[in-house]
Amino acid sequence: MELTILGTSAAYAGANQNCPSYLLTSNEQHYLIDAGPGSVSFLQNFIAIQDLTGVFLSHLHPDHVTDIYTLRYAVFIAQDRGIMKKTLPLYMPKKPLRSFKTIRKTVRDEFRVIPLGRADEIHLDSLNIRLKKTSHAITAFAMRFEDQHSHSSLVYTADTACFDELVLFSKGADILLAEATFQNSEKELGALGHMTAEQAGTLAQDAGVNTLVLTHIMPYYDRRVSLEEAKRHFDGRVVVAEKGQKFSF
Repeated sequence: MELTILGTSAAYAGANQNCPSYLLTSNEQHYLIDAGPGSVSFLQNFIAIQDLTGVFLSHLHPDHVTDIYTLRYAVFIAQDRGIMKKTLPLYMPKKPLRSFKTIRKTVRDEFRVIPLGRADEIHLDSLNIRLKKTSHAITAFAMRFEDQHSHSSLVYTADTACFDELVLFSKGADILLAEATFQNSEKELGALGHMTAEQAGTLAQDAGVNTLVLTHIMPYYDRRVSLEEAKRHFDGRVVVAEKGQKFSF
């Protein structure tokens, strides 16, 4: 599998940055995970729009979904030109219901909307995707992607505070793509349903993952501080996600 970082900023995009979005490639299939502002433009540095296989939205906060509206136009044009198959699968939570209905109504001719949470597992080609509802202000799902051929695995925490079940869910992952919204200087803000970099490091250590990739970081932070805070609690490899990075595993 290959993970490409398309955006990493929490809440709003910092200068020359994008909000959370990631491209996962497995067995020549390309899945967009979250669609934060700026992601559709940057995605095209790596694949053409018509090469997308499906889209996953972990939750429906604007910093994770706003570019789905831009993507809708790109998909419509590709489909209209006959270079892309109809009804691209779009997996997303059904709550908040108003947000779900707005997105579904807007993209219904270009996407096949599939609510997340109907089942704990999704099987796509060689991928097995497990879901875990997180501890966040709205319904959100962490996702574990496992390639049945290579046996490699990626866990994306999505937005979440720490909770015990997340350790088992992340156990032994090759890559833990973990939100690290806050630093210790503002750790009290974690009550909003987010982790600090230190907590992400502790999660990685307890779960015994190979590589911790920190993402969803407030754009005004010095990211070197996030890196050091996570490294104090995790013995493995720690990387601060940057736009354009690739991880093969």
